[in-house]
Amino acid sequence: MLANIITILPEITLGIAALVVMLADLFFGKKVKNIAYILTQVFLIIAAWILLKSLNSHIHVGFEGQTLSNELTFILQEVIILVAFFVFIYCKEYIEDRKLPQGEFYVLSLLSILGALVLTSAHSLLTIYIGLELLSLPLYALLAIRRGFATGAEAAIKYFVLGAIASGLLLYGMSFIYGVTGSLDLTEIGRYLANPEMAHSQIVLIAMVLMIATATFKLGAVPFHMWVPDVYEGSPNAVTAFLASVPKVAAFAMLVNILMIGMPAQAFAWSKVLTVLAVLSIFFGNLLALAQKNVKRMLGYSTISHIGFVLLALILNPAAFAVSTALFYVIIYVLMSAAGFGVLIVLSVRGNEVENLADFAGLNRRNPWIAFIMLIVMFSMAGIPPLSGFTAKLFVIMGLIDTGHLGLGIYALIMSVIACYYYLRVIKSMYFDLPKNQTPVYANKVTLFGLSINAALILLLGIFPALLVTLISPIYGLF
Repeated sequence: MLANIITILPEITLGIAALVVMLADLFFGKKVKNIAYILTQVFLIIAAWILLKSLNSHIHVGFEGQTLSNELTFILQEVIILVAFFVFIYCKEYIEDRKLPQGEFYVLSLLSILGALVLTSAHSLLTIYIGLELLSLPLYALLAIRRGFATGAEAAIKYFVLGAIASGLLLYGMSFIYGVTGSLDLTEIGRYLANPEMAHSQIVLIAMVLMIATATFKLGAVPFHMWVPDVYEGSPNAVTAFLASVPKVAAFAMLVNILMIGMPAQAFAWSKVLTVLAVLSIFFGNLLALAQKNVKRMLGYSTISHIGFVLLALILNPAAFAVSTALFYVIIYVLMSAAGFGVLIVLSVRGNEVENLADFAGLNRRNPWIAFIMLIVMFSMAGIPPLSGFTAKLFVIMGLIDTGHLGLGIYALIMSVIACYYYLRVIKSMYFDLPKNQTPVYANKVTLFGLSINAALILLLGIFPALLVTLISPIYGLF
């Protein structure tokens, strides 16, 4: 039992954190300024430290198959905590400026992060569902946290309704799998479905499609993408920054656990499904992003395109190569997404809700450093060398070519070139358009330092990708 508890110490830490932050804000919120923010960041640091201490631990299946701790779990959880830490730095001043309820924001965010950690370590269909709901339910409330604003309530309702449908699909798929195998443990399910009689079972393939639909809904892949641009646009910038980063890592973990551990024998089928979803996501994500003048909607459609690259990476062979390539892309994407929305948050703290392309006009004249950070983010998302976005796309495209998917590799390359247009529009607006407002843009020093570190990571991991490749290399022994 002690060994089981040790493996979920990060989850326990964040569960305690949510209770402590809630009570501290209730009793001391008016006496101690920013107590909810300070305690949240302290608990995230503690959870990250616990993970670092256990990084070299052996693989451990805990609670009779409910949880799994291995190198992939540790890496995903560390990324979730790191990105959340950055996002909260960016959000602090914005939340104060908008007079959003601080206690509620950080408690709901901590509960959502807790759900993300549960989802990454889930080794049972039951734990997957619990983690997914714990991740999603606080997000519904977060989207509507800005009281009195119809757009936030509309975004919350859209996400809630579609999320409820996705959860229903997941339960249907899980019930089919449990009915066929009689087990909730992913490893046992994988062994049972590897039997030649079950490999092509129609009910298993139907269940597979239903569970893929739920995971790709959370990721935002076509055709389950309808909520992404609307929710990104309707929610406050601080919530959008969180929504665009942490849940993506958790949904990726869910997809990998279900497919790579629970259904490796069905790879002939789910690889085709992922290929179709990836091709459609890259096409429609880029095509619709071209027409956007709202930067939040543009980044929403951009997300759909990036998820397409992640799905393409998952069809590579062998499975360890596929997961490591996709993991590299996911880590780089969430770093870029956090920095991109961080810039939007920084520009929005003086009353204006900066989200349109016109709001970036002449930003270089108003604050050259923030404009430079946004330049790095946009160039990286476009896949311009030597930034990490280029390296991530290069790994996927080269992997496709090396494994015999030449057509898909060429397609991904062409669509990457097309995507450059809408990223370069932001850069053109910042550096070549005249500003409507000549007032200099000032940013909190801590926030600006966090953004600078984030941008430096995007640049550093592009120049020295081996730093991240070495970190994720131990997962080769897992698949």
